[in-house]
Amino acid sequence: MSDISQEYPPPPPPPAPPRVPGSSYDVLRPFTYVFDDPNWVPKILIGGLFILASVILIGIFFVLGYIASVARNVINDVERPLPEWDNLGDYFSEGLRLFGIGLVYCLPIVGMGIFFIVPMAIGSHADSDVIRGIATGIGMMFWCLIMPISLALAVWLPGALLFSVVEGNFSAAFDFSRIARFIRANVANYLIAVVIYFVARFAAGAGIILCFIGVIFTGFWSALVAAYAFAQVYRLSSVK
Repeated sequence: MSDISQEYPPPPPPPAPPRVPGSSYDVLRPFTYVFDDPNWVPKILIGGLFILASVILIGIFFVLGYIASVARNVINDVERPLPEWDNLGDYFSEGLRLFGIGLVYCLPIVGMGIFFIVPMAIGSHADSDVIRGIATGIGMMFWCLIMPISLALAVWLPGALLFSVVEGNFSAAFDFSRIARFIRANVANYLIAVVIYFVARFAAGAGIILCFIGVIFTGFWSALVAAYAFAQVYRLSSVK
């Protein structure tokens, strides 16, 4: 009786582990995704021109609206998140809303500046050494307060704007408990996004090398980097 060899199929591979929200943050993707778009050059050029137009304020509305559209595409996991510059009306209206949110958040800092700077400026020109000393003390107090407040605002504001972009309304940016819960639940990824934002801002300074005008294009690129970084936090989050 001859031996009959029988081949058995290999066992199936084990199932992939379930994706855990917040555990797969891609640190490099925010810096590189722009260049995957075949039309990234004209899109960056147009964005840079709107940055340039921001010196008369109106350009910033279009930039903010475009950035909001990028963030939504990232959240929806669109393969190429950069939209076309063909929806200017919607970009303008949404950018106006986001600008208003930023303005409201900055009002306390502006008020604090007026409260401290006016007496400091008056006191610094006084004839009395005592008054000038008081003015110097006021100035030091102002900087001791403004630096941590500005840093806290730089960390908080992207989350507030992100919720306004997702919900499509003004009030979502002031749902403080929801924003705080989102940041706490994703603190590691959120802090990574903050670091990416600051790194991109620093890298954007390289545009000064290109006869200064290049900074408007690298500045727009850095805003796109930040949009992806924070939108990725939202996309991976289980708390929204």
